[in-house]
Amino acid sequence: MYTEPTLSACIVLYNSGSRAAQAVRSFQESDVPLQLYVVDNAPGDSNMYRLRWQCPGLIYKAQPRNIGYGRANNQVLPHLTSKYHIICNPDVTFSSDLLGKMVQYMELHRDCAVLSPRFFNPDGTEQFLPKRAPTVRYLLGGRLEKLPGPFRAWRSQYTLRDMNLETPTSVYFAPGCFLMIRTSVFRAVGGFDPRFFLYHEDSDLSRKVLHYGNIVYHPQFFVTHDWQRASAHSLVQAGHHIASTVKYFAKWGLEW
Repeated sequence: MYTEPTLSACIVLYNSGSRAAQAVRSFQESDVPLQLYVVDNAPGDSNMYRLRWQCPGLIYKAQPRNIGYGRANNQVLPHLTSKYHIICNPDVTFSSDLLGKMVQYMELHRDCAVLSPRFFNPDGTEQFLPKRAPTVRYLLGGRLEKLPGPFRAWRSQYTLRDMNLETPTSVYFAPGCFLMIRTSVFRAVGGFDPRFFLYHEDSDLSRKVLHYGNIVYHPQFFVTHDWQRASAHSLVQAGHHIASTVKYFAKWGLEW
């Protein structure tokens, strides 16, 4: 009999504003009891004081500075005693029955190491996020899909947008904004590679996870993701994205 907590979750904050409270409430209203960690990369954010007052029961870990998304998630890894672990952005919300369904799927499919849901915008339109491993042309497609040429087709290939995905499907990539991973696998791969400050930490994690099991995209499980695409609107974020892309290809090899 498994006696430890079935589920844990971690939300990493960085000046996340009031949206984080909605994400926390999604977990607190869930049909599965869990240990909820909040790692704060900007502990001076006044919204965090309100969040801790409004949402009792979360385990709060303030960092002295912004240590990056992957490294912040790793802060909880030594403390996890759960069977499954959720990695979640503060801009994600979901229904109260989602986590129970995801846990049940993982229980029935022991070869599944990571479970990735379907993503929707707040207006109800679908977000077609990557499901293949990054390559140069796929990343160019994401940046330049509005231009003429092959870019839109490359983006569609990257996200499997043109495929009729109506049943659970094994994929090569799980977006780090929300995923469920077996805690034993998260520990076996050593968590996120701390060399990725922001962006592609999930690409790297996905590559490592595939040595331990499948990554499954399940279209009947879905979350709402208030995605801002910061790297498309900020030079600083774009710089982080480029730096992480270079690190990713240096580690895994350049693929066109």
